[in-house]
Amino acid sequence: MQGRRTTSQDDALRLLDVAAEALVVLDEGMAVAWWNAGAERIFGYSRGDAAGRTFGDLLGPGAALKEDVLHQLKASGTWSGELYCVAADSGIVQATCHCALRPGSNKSAPSILCALADVTEQRRAEKEIVLLRNVMEQRIQRRTAELEESNEGLREFAYSLAHDLRAPLASIDGFSAQLEARLAATLDDRNAHYLRRVRAGVKLMADLTDGLLGLADVANAELLHQRVDLSNVARAVVERLRESAPERDVAVQIEETPPVQGDVRLLTDVLQNLLGNAWKFTAKSPRPHIWFGSGPSGDAAFAFHVKDNGAGFDPNYAYKLFGPFQRLHAAHEFEGTGIGLAMVRKIVSRHGGKVWAESRPGEGASFYFTLA
Repeated sequence: MQGRRTTSQDDALRLLDVAAEALVVLDEGMAVAWWNAGAERIFGYSRGDAAGRTFGDLLGPGAALKEDVLHQLKASGTWSGELYCVAADSGIVQATCHCALRPGSNKSAPSILCALADVTEQRRAEKEIVLLRNVMEQRIQRRTAELEESNEGLREFAYSLAHDLRAPLASIDGFSAQLEARLAATLDDRNAHYLRRVRAGVKLMADLTDGLLGLADVANAELLHQRVDLSNVARAVVERLRESAPERDVAVQIEETPPVQGDVRLLTDVLQNLLGNAWKFTAKSPRPHIWFGSGPSGDAAFAFHVKDNGAGFDPNYAYKLFGPFQRLHAAHEFEGTGIGLAMVRKIVSRHGGKVWAESRPGEGASFYFTLA
């Protein structure tokens, strides 16, 4: 019978009613022709209340579908946007709206099918997240500024302290040398030993202050970016090491490595410290050997390395290596101030890389570093 809905049509309508979204059919004048139960739940208006009314008339000006929406529907067949709707209880409902044009036929006029989803809570949560993120960023910026100011104060203090200690240390060393020279004929072994200990302590303090000044200079130096061949730098460093200790017979293998971009002065300091350490800690090896090269390593796709077959160190304490004044060997075994590797870490960090070490006691050490 014409005009009567079939059972399948009734089932389809009931299925549309259980949908969580508001499903609406608008006529060609953009007035509500059909309104599902989801629309009643979201907006609070019954089918009878909604029938024959436009979104703007029913849900307020923020929900009105403007003329350009109809033009877009006619041009492309679809339109999507967000509407700010006033519900029956006067609450604001923010909804995403997706519309599709259903062309007319000989038996029916064109209509617009709309699906609206309530995103009010989602948008509120997003705004809260943005607000919290902004608050956190402001706090982080403030804390970062405070830390930078504090660190700058500490750097200035360390630099000033190290600089001011130079003069009195030089004075102590100078007068100690004068005493040693004038009293050489009258000093017994014990007193001569005491005087040598004083001068050795002064030299160590002078070396430490020079190291602190060097570390401060590295932190504040402006980077000069240029093409650097680290293999050539390594060869020059090794040549200087051989000149300083011509009696030592150390096998050094230097591979050709890809050029990098960086500050040649600071990168020379990196290899001077790493190769210098390898030279120093192989002093007691029967057949000392040092390697410099590059390649994949661990998590790094590409890293440079300095390896040796020297004294090595306990891997449980590797984390201490790159801190200022940290030493894993007694001073009477191997000399040093404990500043060199801290300087290496600072330089590599300023070049956007990282540095790490692997070793076992008596099995040599391997130092790796990456550069951005």
